[in-house]
Amino acid sequence: MILHGSTEFEEHPFELEADLEDAIQEVKAKLFGTSRIYLEIKRKIGKKGGKQNIPDAYILGLSSAKAPKLFVVENELSRHDHLKHIAVQILEFSLAFEINPQRVKEVIREALKKDAAAEEFAAEYAKKNQFENVDYLLDRIVHRKEAFTALVIIDELKPELENIFREE
Repeated sequence: MILHGSTEFEEHPFELEADLEDAIQEVKAKLFGTSRIYLEIKRKIGKKGGKQNIPDAYILGLSSAKAPKLFVVENELSRHDHLKHIAVQILEFSLAFEINPQRVKEVIREALKKDAAAEEFAAEYAKKNQFENVDYLLDRIVHRKEAFTALVIIDELKPELENIFREE
């Protein structure tokens, strides 16, 4: 990923997924905007004793006063198998999210407590938009109908992957 000026990005293949994640951390404000909080959290979600998965990150989308949103983020390299690896992971994240949204809320709340600036931004958003507090805000986000939304960040978008996600 190469930043040109202040807003343009180019595709850039990475050797390691960790390198892609480091690049995302460097440009997250420009990549996602100032009304979204990018939380790099690698914690299990799903039902204890059942199928659990570990997303790479979450984005709290706080651009809408009435409809805050959560994105489950998977950072991937384009050389990974699109169907067997990437699409299956997204499906598994969706199932884990639906089975135990409270666990997702706990993971995000813990991450906010470790990031003072992110927690303050979320608290200001909650207060400004008539949510009682951050906990209530997160409850409203994870327990709403069709709450699961995935975001795949990939070093190169190939037509096969684009077709897989268009069909779903």
